[in-house]
Amino acid sequence: MSQFISGFWVVTLISAGLNAIITTGVYFSSSAGAFTVAHAALAGMGGYASALITSNLGFPVWVGILVGAALAFVTGSLLGWVSAQMHPLVAGLATMAFAEITVVVAFNTEQLGGATGLTGIPLRTNLGLVYLVLALALFAAWRFHHSRLGYAAHAIRDSMRAASVMGVNVVRVKALVFGIGSAVAAVGGALHAHYIMVQTAGDMGFWGGMNYAFFWIFGGSYTFWGPALGAMVLTILPEALRFSMSGRYILYGLLLMIVVVVRPQGLIPVMPMGSRIGLPSWLRGRRLVTGTSRAGRR
Repeated sequence: MSQFISGFWVVTLISAGLNAIITTGVYFSSSAGAFTVAHAALAGMGGYASALITSNLGFPVWVGILVGAALAFVTGSLLGWVSAQMHPLVAGLATMAFAEITVVVAFNTEQLGGATGLTGIPLRTNLGLVYLVLALALFAAWRFHHSRLGYAAHAIRDSMRAASVMGVNVVRVKALVFGIGSAVAAVGGALHAHYIMVQTAGDMGFWGGMNYAFFWIFGGSYTFWGPALGAMVLTILPEALRFSMSGRYILYGLLLMIVVVVRPQGLIPVMPMGSRIGLPSWLRGRRLVTGTSRAGRR
Protein backbone atom coordinates (compact mmCIF):
# COMPACT_ATOMS: atom_id res chain seq x y z
CA MET A 1 0.00 0.00 0.00
CA SER A 2 2.69 2.49 1.05
CA GLN A 3 4.55 2.16 -2.28
CA PHE A 4 1.77 4.19 -3.94
CA ILE A 5 1.99 7.04 -1.39
CA SER A 6 4.85 9.49 -0.95
CA GLY A 7 7.07 9.07 2.10
CA PHE A 8 5.82 12.33 3.62
CA TRP A 9 2.20 11.19 3.56
CA VAL A 10 3.08 7.70 4.79
CA VAL A 11 4.59 9.25 7.92
CA THR A 12 1.62 11.60 8.32
CA LEU A 13 -0.96 8.84 7.91
CA ILE A 14 0.86 6.55 10.34
CA SER A 15 1.01 9.34 12.92
CA ALA A 16 -2.69 10.08 12.38
CA GLY A 17 -3.59 6.41 12.76
CA LEU A 18 -1.58 6.04 15.96
CA ASN A 19 -3.19 9.15 17.43
CA ALA A 20 -6.62 7.78 16.45
CA ILE A 21 -5.95 4.47 18.25
CA ILE A 22 -4.88 6.19 21.45
CA THR A 23 -7.82 8.63 21.27
CA THR A 24 -10.20 5.68 20.85
CA GLY A 25 -8.79 4.54 24.19
CA VAL A 26 -9.81 7.92 25.61
CA TYR A 27 -13.35 7.28 24.31
CA PHE A 28 -13.59 4.02 26.25
CA SER A 29 -12.20 5.49 29.46
CA SER A 30 -14.37 8.59 29.26
CA SER A 31 -17.59 6.80 28.28
CA ALA A 32 -18.72 6.79 31.92
CA GLY A 33 -18.21 10.52 32.31
CA ALA A 34 -14.58 10.65 33.43
CA PHE A 35 -12.24 13.34 32.12
CA THR A 36 -8.71 12.04 31.79
CA VAL A 37 -5.35 13.40 30.72
CA ALA A 38 -3.51 10.19 31.64
CA HIS A 39 -3.62 8.41 28.29
CA ALA A 40 -0.29 9.69 27.06
CA ALA A 41 1.24 8.11 30.17
CA LEU A 42 -0.66 4.87 29.62
CA ALA A 43 0.38 4.79 25.96
CA GLY A 44 3.97 5.35 27.07
CA MET A 45 3.60 2.51 29.53
CA GLY A 46 2.68 0.23 26.64
CA GLY A 47 5.63 1.54 24.65
CA TYR A 48 8.12 0.92 27.47
CA ALA A 49 6.76 -2.57 28.19
CA SER A 50 6.82 -3.66 24.55
CA ALA A 51 10.28 -2.20 24.02
CA LEU A 52 11.71 -4.09 27.01
CA ILE A 53 10.01 -7.35 26.05
CA THR A 54 11.20 -7.26 22.44
CA SER A 55 14.63 -5.63 22.79
CA ASN A 56 15.89 -7.16 26.03
CA LEU A 57 14.11 -10.52 26.09
CA GLY A 58 13.81 -11.18 22.37
CA PHE A 59 10.08 -11.93 22.30
CA PRO A 60 7.98 -11.20 19.20
CA VAL A 61 6.41 -7.78 18.98
CA TRP A 62 2.87 -9.07 19.48
CA VAL A 63 3.90 -10.49 22.86
CA GLY A 64 5.28 -7.11 23.85
CA ILE A 65 2.08 -5.38 22.76
CA LEU A 66 -0.08 -7.81 24.77
CA VAL A 67 2.09 -7.41 27.87
CA GLY A 68 1.92 -3.62 27.55
CA ALA A 69 -1.86 -3.74 27.11
CA ALA A 70 -2.27 -6.04 30.14
CA LEU A 71 -0.08 -3.80 32.31
CA ALA A 72 -2.02 -0.71 31.24
CA PHE A 73 -5.36 -2.46 31.83
CA VAL A 74 -4.45 -3.28 35.43
CA THR A 75 -3.02 0.19 36.06
CA GLY A 76 -5.94 1.94 34.36
CA SER A 77 -8.50 -0.13 36.27
CA LEU A 78 -6.90 0.83 39.57
CA LEU A 79 -6.76 4.47 38.53
CA GLY A 80 -10.39 4.33 37.40
CA TRP A 81 -11.43 2.66 40.66
CA VAL A 82 -9.71 5.34 42.74
CA SER A 83 -10.94 8.28 40.65
CA ALA A 84 -14.53 6.92 40.56
CA GLN A 85 -14.79 7.66 44.28
CA MET A 86 -13.73 11.28 43.87
CA HIS A 87 -15.47 14.44 42.75
CA PRO A 88 -15.18 14.68 38.92
CA LEU A 89 -12.91 17.73 39.12
CA VAL A 90 -10.63 16.06 41.65
CA ALA A 91 -10.66 12.87 39.57
CA GLY A 92 -9.43 14.80 36.53
CA LEU A 93 -6.64 16.30 38.62
CA ALA A 94 -5.78 12.80 39.85
CA THR A 95 -5.21 11.62 36.27
CA MET A 96 -2.95 14.62 35.72
CA ALA A 97 -0.99 13.74 38.86
CA PHE A 98 -0.70 10.13 37.69
CA ALA A 99 0.70 11.28 34.35
CA GLU A 100 3.32 13.48 35.99
CA ILE A 101 4.29 10.71 38.43
CA THR A 102 4.92 8.30 35.55
CA VAL A 103 7.15 10.90 33.90
CA VAL A 104 9.22 11.31 37.06
CA VAL A 105 9.50 7.53 37.58
CA ALA A 106 10.53 6.85 33.98
CA PHE A 107 12.95 9.79 34.00
CA ASN A 108 14.73 8.48 37.10
CA THR A 109 14.73 4.74 36.34
CA GLU A 110 17.96 3.54 34.77
CA GLN A 111 16.37 0.36 33.41
CA LEU A 112 13.98 2.53 31.38
CA GLY A 113 16.79 4.58 29.90
CA GLY A 114 16.46 7.53 32.26
CA ALA A 115 16.51 10.95 30.66
CA THR A 116 17.61 9.64 27.26
CA GLY A 117 14.87 7.00 27.09
CA LEU A 118 14.97 3.58 25.51
CA THR A 119 16.62 3.42 22.11
CA GLY A 120 17.25 0.67 19.59
CA ILE A 121 13.62 -0.51 19.63
CA PRO A 122 13.04 -2.76 16.59
CA LEU A 123 11.02 -1.27 13.74
CA ARG A 124 7.86 -3.35 13.43
CA THR A 125 5.11 -0.81 12.73
CA ASN A 126 3.94 -0.02 9.20
CA LEU A 127 0.97 1.67 7.57
CA GLY A 128 -1.05 -1.51 7.05
CA LEU A 129 -0.59 -2.70 10.63
CA VAL A 130 -1.60 0.67 12.08
CA TYR A 131 -4.85 0.82 10.17
CA LEU A 132 -5.63 -2.83 10.83
CA VAL A 133 -5.31 -2.17 14.57
CA LEU A 134 -7.34 1.05 14.21
CA ALA A 135 -10.11 -0.88 12.44
CA LEU A 136 -10.13 -3.48 15.23
CA ALA A 137 -10.22 -0.73 17.88
CA LEU A 138 -13.16 0.98 16.17
CA PHE A 139 -14.98 -2.33 15.80
CA ALA A 140 -14.48 -2.98 19.52
CA ALA A 141 -15.72 0.55 20.27
CA TRP A 142 -18.81 -0.04 18.12
CA ARG A 143 -19.58 -3.31 19.90
CA PHE A 144 -18.99 -1.65 23.27
CA HIS A 145 -21.21 1.31 22.35
CA HIS A 146 -24.18 -1.02 21.84
CA SER A 147 -23.41 -3.46 24.66
CA ARG A 148 -24.83 -3.70 28.19
CA LEU A 149 -21.55 -2.36 29.57
CA GLY A 150 -21.69 0.55 27.14
CA TYR A 151 -25.29 1.37 28.08
CA ALA A 152 -24.34 1.24 31.76
CA ALA A 153 -21.38 3.56 31.17
CA HIS A 154 -23.54 6.02 29.21
CA ALA A 155 -26.16 5.96 31.96
CA ILE A 156 -23.48 6.87 34.51
CA ARG A 157 -22.21 9.66 32.25
CA ASP A 158 -25.70 11.15 31.87
CA SER A 159 -26.75 10.78 35.54
CA MET A 160 -24.68 8.93 38.07
CA ARG A 161 -27.38 9.04 40.71
CA ALA A 162 -30.07 7.71 38.37
CA ALA A 163 -27.79 4.92 37.16
CA SER A 164 -27.01 3.92 40.74
CA VAL A 165 -30.73 3.84 41.62
CA MET A 166 -31.33 1.58 38.62
CA GLY A 167 -28.81 -0.93 39.99
CA VAL A 168 -25.65 -0.03 38.05
CA ASN A 169 -22.44 -0.56 40.04
CA VAL A 170 -20.92 2.83 39.31
CA VAL A 171 -17.43 2.20 40.70
CA ARG A 172 -17.07 -1.19 39.00
CA VAL A 173 -18.22 0.09 35.59
CA LYS A 174 -15.98 3.16 35.77
CA ALA A 175 -12.98 1.05 36.72
CA LEU A 176 -13.63 -1.49 33.96
CA VAL A 177 -14.13 0.98 31.12
CA PHE A 178 -11.11 2.99 32.25
CA GLY A 179 -9.04 -0.19 32.17
CA ILE A 180 -10.26 -1.10 28.67
CA GLY A 181 -9.44 2.37 27.36
CA SER A 182 -6.01 2.20 28.99
CA ALA A 183 -5.27 -1.11 27.24
CA VAL A 184 -6.29 0.34 23.86
CA ALA A 185 -4.07 3.37 24.44
CA ALA A 186 -1.17 1.09 25.40
CA VAL A 187 -1.52 -0.81 22.12
CA GLY A 188 -1.24 2.50 20.28
CA GLY A 189 1.74 3.48 22.42
CA ALA A 190 3.52 0.19 21.70
CA LEU A 191 2.99 0.61 17.96
CA HIS A 192 4.32 4.16 18.25
CA ALA A 193 7.46 2.97 20.04
CA HIS A 194 8.06 0.35 17.36
CA TYR A 195 7.70 3.03 14.70
CA ILE A 196 9.94 5.84 15.96
CA MET A 197 12.24 3.25 17.63
CA VAL A 198 12.65 5.27 20.83
CA GLN A 199 10.54 5.74 23.96
CA THR A 200 11.12 8.73 26.23
CA ALA A 201 9.55 9.94 29.45
CA GLY A 202 8.80 13.37 28.02
CA ASP A 203 6.05 11.98 25.79
CA MET A 204 4.00 10.79 28.79
CA GLY A 205 3.26 14.05 30.58
CA PHE A 206 0.27 16.34 31.04
CA TRP A 207 0.52 18.13 27.70
CA GLY A 208 0.59 14.88 25.77
CA GLY A 209 -2.54 13.76 27.61
CA MET A 210 -4.25 17.09 26.92
CA ASN A 211 -3.51 16.61 23.23
CA TYR A 212 -5.49 13.35 23.16
CA ALA A 213 -8.26 14.89 25.27
CA PHE A 214 -8.55 17.70 22.73
CA PHE A 215 -8.79 15.18 19.88
CA TRP A 216 -11.57 13.42 21.83
CA ILE A 217 -13.55 16.61 22.40
CA PHE A 218 -13.04 17.95 18.88
CA GLY A 219 -14.24 14.79 17.18
CA GLY A 220 -17.31 14.34 19.37
CA SER A 221 -17.08 12.71 22.77
CA TYR A 222 -20.49 11.02 22.64
CA THR A 223 -19.81 8.88 19.55
CA PHE A 224 -17.52 5.89 19.24
CA TRP A 225 -15.80 7.01 16.04
CA GLY A 226 -15.87 10.78 16.50
CA PRO A 227 -12.71 10.86 18.68
CA ALA A 228 -10.74 8.85 16.10
CA LEU A 229 -11.94 11.20 13.35
CA GLY A 230 -10.92 14.19 15.46
CA ALA A 231 -7.43 12.75 15.91
CA MET A 232 -7.12 12.07 12.17
CA VAL A 233 -8.27 15.56 11.17
CA LEU A 234 -6.13 17.45 13.67
CA THR A 235 -3.05 15.41 12.77
CA ILE A 236 -3.43 15.62 8.99
CA LEU A 237 -4.75 19.19 8.73
CA PRO A 238 -1.53 21.01 9.78
CA GLU A 239 0.42 18.96 7.23
CA ALA A 240 -2.15 19.60 4.49
CA LEU A 241 -1.76 23.34 5.09
CA ARG A 242 1.98 23.31 4.48
CA PHE A 243 1.41 25.04 1.14
CA SER A 244 1.26 28.23 3.23
CA MET A 245 4.28 28.03 5.49
CA SER A 246 3.81 31.51 6.96
CA GLY A 247 0.06 31.40 7.44
CA ARG A 248 -0.76 27.74 7.93
CA TYR A 249 -1.25 28.07 11.68
CA ILE A 250 -3.52 31.06 11.13
CA LEU A 251 -5.56 28.96 8.69
CA TYR A 252 -5.48 26.06 11.13
CA GLY A 253 -6.76 28.22 13.99
CA LEU A 254 -9.44 29.75 11.75
CA LEU A 255 -10.73 26.33 10.71
CA LEU A 256 -10.80 25.18 14.35
CA MET A 257 -12.75 28.27 15.34
CA ILE A 258 -15.30 27.63 12.58
CA VAL A 259 -15.76 24.04 13.74
CA VAL A 260 -16.19 25.15 17.37
CA VAL A 261 -18.90 27.65 16.34
CA VAL A 262 -20.72 25.37 13.88
CA ARG A 263 -20.21 22.08 15.76
CA PRO A 264 -20.01 22.91 19.49
CA GLN A 265 -20.57 19.22 20.31
CA GLY A 266 -17.71 18.08 18.05
CA LEU A 267 -17.46 16.98 14.45
CA ILE A 268 -19.79 14.00 15.05
CA PRO A 269 -22.29 15.24 17.64
CA VAL A 270 -25.30 13.40 19.04
CA MET A 271 -28.14 15.73 18.08
CA PRO A 272 -31.71 15.60 19.42
CA MET A 273 -34.34 14.36 16.98
CA GLY A 274 -35.64 17.16 14.79
CA SER A 275 -32.57 19.39 15.21
CA ARG A 276 -30.85 20.90 12.22
CA ILE A 277 -27.41 19.30 12.18
CA GLY A 278 -24.65 21.77 11.46
CA LEU A 279 -26.42 24.90 12.77
CA PRO A 280 -25.40 26.34 16.16
CA SER A 281 -28.11 26.49 18.81
CA TRP A 282 -28.39 30.30 18.75
CA LEU A 283 -28.97 30.26 14.99
CA ARG A 284 -31.53 27.44 15.20
CA GLY A 285 -33.38 29.41 17.88
CA ARG A 286 -33.38 32.56 15.77
CA ARG A 287 -34.75 30.71 12.76
CA LEU A 288 -37.45 29.14 14.93
CA VAL A 289 -38.51 32.48 16.43
CA THR A 290 -38.52 34.14 13.02
CA GLY A 291 -40.65 31.37 11.55
CA THR A 292 -43.08 31.57 14.49
CA SER A 293 -43.46 35.33 14.21
CA ARG A 294 -44.15 35.08 10.51
CA ALA A 295 -46.79 32.45 11.12
CA GLY A 296 -48.38 34.72 13.72
CA ARG A 297 -48.53 37.66 11.34
CA ARG A 298 -50.39 35.51 8.82
